[in-house]
Amino acid sequence: MQTWINQVARTCQCCAQGKDAARPKDKRRCCAVGRCCQAVPSTRTVSDIRAALRAALTHAQAEDLITKNPAAPVTLATVGRRRGKSRSSDEARKFLESARVDQDPLYAAYALVLVTGLRKGEALGLTWEDVDLDVGELTIGRQLQRVRGRLLHRDTKTQASDATLPLPDICATALGIRKAQRDEARAAAGNTWHDTDLVFTTRYGTPIEPRNFQRSWQTRCEKARVMLITVHDARRTCATLLADLDVHPRVVMQIQRHARFSVTMEIYTQVSSKATLDALKRLGDSLGH
Repeated sequence: MQTWINQVARTCQCCAQGKDAARPKDKRRCCAVGRCCQAVPSTRTVSDIRAALRAALTHAQAEDLITKNPAAPVTLATVGRRRGKSRSSDEARKFLESARVDQDPLYAAYALVLVTGLRKGEALGLTWEDVDLDVGELTIGRQLQRVRGRLLHRDTKTQASDATLPLPDICATALGIRKAQRDEARAAAGNTWHDTDLVFTTRYGTPIEPRNFQRSWQTRCEKARVMLITVHDARRTCATLLADLDVHPRVVMQIQRHARFSVTMEIYTQVSSKATLDALKRLGDSLGH
């Protein structure tokens, strides 16, 4: 069993599952044409495989089908955690200012990701019912994800992810702009408009593909001339900004809705090298108008 788990960790899953070979011949680009992409499982995936195996065999042991759990002594190679990137306060300001000046329809989504730490699926899954601009609150409980070829609007991944968060003025203003944009798009689309009640949609009211949101994010990074990072890594910026303000880590954990305190401390919170309160004030002042 130890030999098998070691082999899984070293095996390219594109080769093992024939992913590239399943593509049309004119679109094969790696393993099927002799250029292995080395798509080995992540450390987390291997750990999950071992956990599932242990759980199954523990159940078999409880049912007296086996006398000992052979997966119990299986160990995993120690791999250092990947530390993601995060933006500085000035870069966050430049990024959001660029989106606002260009009247980017996803400006409010960018603000929510950077300022409140929303995940990509949570931002795209927001409905207007979740937003209370009068009270200044945002309810998180649904997310938009593509699963097995289907775009699903479903519950967040854990109960800890659900929360009602206060809306900072920056985000409330951005959502007000977004509502006006939605009304204009609905009027222009006429009968072709799809009323999904989602906050962020295409110009016809349909849900935004998560991959397209990532592409739009990358394009905005280029236009703003800031460091190119993923939307997921941008969540670290929120933790960094809060850490710059000396907000207690437990409060950061609540805002980012992590299930484990260690996740907040070890992965997301990275105090920026030029962490200054003045930079954060400039961010709020420039975006709050």
